[in-house]
Amino acid sequence: MIDYETIARSNHQNGMNCAMAVYNSLGLNNPGKTTPPRPRDNGGMCGAVLAAEQTIRELGGTDADIAEFERRFTEQHKYLKCGQLRGILSGKCNDYVGTAASIVAMMGLTRDTE
Repeated sequence: MIDYETIARSNHQNGMNCAMAVYNSLGLNNPGKTTPPRPRDNGGMCGAVLAAEQTIRELGGTDADIAEFERRFTEQHKYLKCGQLRGILSGKCNDYVGTAASIVAMMGLTRDTE
C-alpha cells in the first residue's frame, strides 16, 4: 500500500506548496489527474483541502465523499480555511498536508498499485 501521507509531507518539506504536495501524492495512480488547485482559492480554503477534494472528484467520488472528507478533516483540525488553520502561527501546514492525504487514502478512493 502506498503511504500517501508520507509522500505528501515529503513533497511539502521539499518545497511544494500545500495543494501541490497533496495533489502530487494522491495523483500517483489517478488517471483523471489534471492541474492542481491554487492554495486559498474558493474563499480562502486550505490548499491541502482543495487538492484532496479535487482528487476525490477526479477519482469518481461523490458530494457525500467530499462531505465525509470535510467532516474527518475538521474533526482533527477544526477548520477548512487557511487563515483559520494557520491562525497566529499556531497551525502547521505540513500536518494539514499529511492529514488531507491520509484521509483520502483511508476513504478507499485511491488506486493503490505500486
